[in-house]
Amino acid sequence: MKSMRSYLEKRKKAFPEDFIIVKEQVDPVYEITAIVKKLDMNGYNPILLFENVKGFQNPVICNVQATSDQLAFALDVKAEQLEEHYEKVEASIMTGQEKCELVSVPHEQSPVKEEKFFGEDINLYHYPFITHHLGEKPYITRAVGITRDPENGLLHAGHYRLMISGKDRMVTHMTPGRHLWDIYNKASKMGKDLPIAFCLGCHPAWHMAAQSRITHPPTELEIAGALAKEPLLVTSCEMSDLQVPAESEIVFEGVLKPGALEGEGPWSDFTRYSQVADRHPVFVNAITQRKDYIYEDAGAWLKAGLSFARIPQLINARRSIIKTVPNVKDFRFGFYPAQMFGLISIDKHHVSEPRQAILAAFASEIYLKYVAVFDTDIDLSNPNEITWALATRVQAENDFLILPKILGTDLDISAPIEGMVTKVGIDATAKPFRKDLPEIGKIDEDMLSKIDIKKFMSAR
Repeated sequence: MKSMRSYLEKRKKAFPEDFIIVKEQVDPVYEITAIVKKLDMNGYNPILLFENVKGFQNPVICNVQATSDQLAFALDVKAEQLEEHYEKVEASIMTGQEKCELVSVPHEQSPVKEEKFFGEDINLYHYPFITHHLGEKPYITRAVGITRDPENGLLHAGHYRLMISGKDRMVTHMTPGRHLWDIYNKASKMGKDLPIAFCLGCHPAWHMAAQSRITHPPTELEIAGALAKEPLLVTSCEMSDLQVPAESEIVFEGVLKPGALEGEGPWSDFTRYSQVADRHPVFVNAITQRKDYIYEDAGAWLKAGLSFARIPQLINARRSIIKTVPNVKDFRFGFYPAQMFGLISIDKHHVSEPRQAILAAFASEIYLKYVAVFDTDIDLSNPNEITWALATRVQAENDFLILPKILGTDLDISAPIEGMVTKVGIDATAKPFRKDLPEIGKIDEDMLSKIDIKKFMSAR
């Protein structure tokens, strides 16, 4: 069955140059992050297995799914097919054309149940959690969190970070307006603790599915099974009725308590700013793990961002925008940080459509802060064409749509109130239509074909 380990073995065999085993002792405080970051700065993102982590017996692995190529390999598709593949899988699950079978594995047959810890035996400081940036506490960065909606009973999976704040306590961040936020608020109104399990060392299909923006039902677990192309092996938790990946390396079980808050940070997220805020503590009540677990961590924020997160977010936004404005031809994230910038291509039939598309984009993805709409002659992947259209087809007083006090990411430090931001849309389409623009200067194609470029290059 597919697991993180089966994927790693397959990847190591197929691409040994992409799998580096580090035998020298490394420090989990700053050094592992520095190694991953230094390689990334030089355009190299191999899987890194650190066998000798100072102060700990178990190894740490980073960059398990750092690139689109690695993620595509894990899902048995080509890198250039990854986006289309995910879109088809999600659509097949959402429309009921494909069903994912959840197979419950007994505890005695589940690798993640080989060791169990409860009560006084729980000690988070026994794990090789990494301290990433100066002045921070140790953080978990690769946790798939699973909880259950107290109203409809559906399981939900998301992707979370966790700060270690005590031997049996962690602090997590939940984004306002997203699934976990809503589920937690439902439980809190009922006066109930919310059981939650954080799973480490899962197959990449779990991580990608956990970034899905689908409306329940179906659930992210069904997406994970469809991506893995096999029945999903799950096992029950020790302290709740939650179901977790049976092939995980470690599972931390706990509860979120109504109204409980604790200081989190500093933590440098994708915004690169070290932020401190009151977040939600997780009270750990059980740990299960493999005896020889491998601890997975991000290592460092990479220049390309989260490969497994970008595609689910992109597909959901594009689908929502096109549903609202059928003449939209494409949607892309652009620039850094990509989650905050959206680019739309539209075959405009009415002057109001660009603004409709902008509003649809903001409604579909909470992280978006700036959205620009372009005619179909503009290549959304070409920064020069983007800036050309912004310079020649936009008058700010007419073409800017400024939306104050909109729910956005609570990681935006410029917001006067956490999570309340001003969003900006730009209509960068021709006014009113492209056919009314002057002709673009063209070079004689016959003349171009006669030029022998080698003659000029040889003079260099």
